[in-house]
Amino acid sequence: MRGALGFSEIEMKWFKRIIISLSIIGALLLTVGAGFVWYVFSDIQGRDHLADQALISDLEINMGKYKKLISMFREDSPATVIHPTWISPDNVISETRWDEYKTLFSELGLDAGMRSWGGNSIWFISTAQGLVTGGSSKGYMYKPENPKPLFSSLDKIPEGLASNVKGYRKINDEWYIVFDWDD
Repeated sequence: MRGALGFSEIEMKWFKRIIISLSIIGALLLTVGAGFVWYVFSDIQGRDHLADQALISDLEINMGKYKKLISMFREDSPATVIHPTWISPDNVISETRWDEYKTLFSELGLDAGMRSWGGNSIWFISTAQGLVTGGSSKGYMYKPENPKPLFSSLDKIPEGLASNVKGYRKINDEWYIVFDWDD
């Protein structure tokens, strides 16, 4: 027997099941998509940048841990970026070794890990704020090759520091605070 839409009872049951299944799949996809968007953008701003003096004090207190990271990074020389959530190039260090890095990053508050920055320079990123299209980061540079421009303070964007240019504040002959921003 055919119903008002010209479907049999069996066809209507299958049609209802298909509609319910598609609705459930759609709801799951929306939930997963919303979760992904929340995960990606929930910490866009990250922590506030630390004041210069707080960074200097932290470096002095934790110099041994920073030197350990430098030693590890040099041993793992194919790696150019070691971040708490990714490595470049992929698969150049073991999971165990990466866990060592992540433990030290957590202890030191290095939200965005470390990366090579030409020659012997290593950039430690304490805080990163914003998106790819605009934001800022602050941390340390170990042995920068050409630490210019130099500023007496990086507690805010220094006057004269252009977008996409790193600004430096000297701590000692090997270490600098580094700040960059883009709009």
